[in-house]
Amino acid sequence: MLSGLLVLVPFAVTLILVRWLFRLVTGLIRPMMDKLLSRMLAALGYHDLPGPFVGIMAMALSVLVLLTLIYLMGAIAQFVVGRRIIKLGEDLVLKIPLIGAVYAAAKQLVQAFTFSEKAALKSVVLVEFPRPGFKAVAFLTGTLQDGAGKTYCKVFIPTAPNPTTGFFQIVPVDQVRQTNMGIEDAFKMILSGGLIGPEVLEDRPLSK
Repeated sequence: MLSGLLVLVPFAVTLILVRWLFRLVTGLIRPMMDKLLSRMLAALGYHDLPGPFVGIMAMALSVLVLLTLIYLMGAIAQFVVGRRIIKLGEDLVLKIPLIGAVYAAAKQLVQAFTFSEKAALKSVVLVEFPRPGFKAVAFLTGTLQDGAGKTYCKVFIPTAPNPTTGFFQIVPVDQVRQTNMGIEDAFKMILSGGLIGPEVLEDRPLSK
């Protein structure tokens, strides 16, 4: 029973959230679609169609409009002017008390799970943090060199259970240990506070 609940609960929560978001957005569009559809059917001479049939048509039209709006938002965001307009809208939302904080947290959470592994998170590493002798799971985000040519690693050490906050450190290569853990597994371990994770964590020197 417990194993079955552990499998079903994540799916149930996901479906509930998606259903809530869908109803919220379509609830805003549906009244306009009802009026538009009624006028279209009246203009075409259909006055006696069953109510449920009209409702289904209005819902389908609402979904189509919603998907079109999502596509258009994505297309606009690809252009420089579109990005500037979206940035302006975000700045206005962020200035609103409470709503701005909620929006910022939601955006950070989404970005945390949509990072491109090639562009942002290279691999999962171990570093000594917050003091020598303690090990912290971190994400390698890149490397850099100082004026003498010495190479350093750029690492992000996330906090648990909220990986959207953390510490950015620049660490010498010889103090960074490469692990056998995947990025997705590392996120699971951080989000669960260590309850979910590998039983054996292998590490090795990071190749320069």
